[in-house]
Amino acid sequence: MTIHGQIVGLAYSDRDLAEILRRAGIEESVAEDMVAGDSQMIEWRGGRAHHYKAA
Repeated sequence: MTIHGQIVGLAYSDRDLAEILRRAGIEESVAEDMVAGDSQMIEWRGGRAHHYKAA
């Protein structure tokens, strides 16, 4: 996952994604809503939204 072009983590689930957003300074409930609500601020690459593959 990148924020403003900087690598900040790797998410294996929506929960991981919300945690990375929280660590970046976004309030926990807002981060969870962003992930669950398919926020326009999240750009999914390499596959469908909410679909994680084992590395």
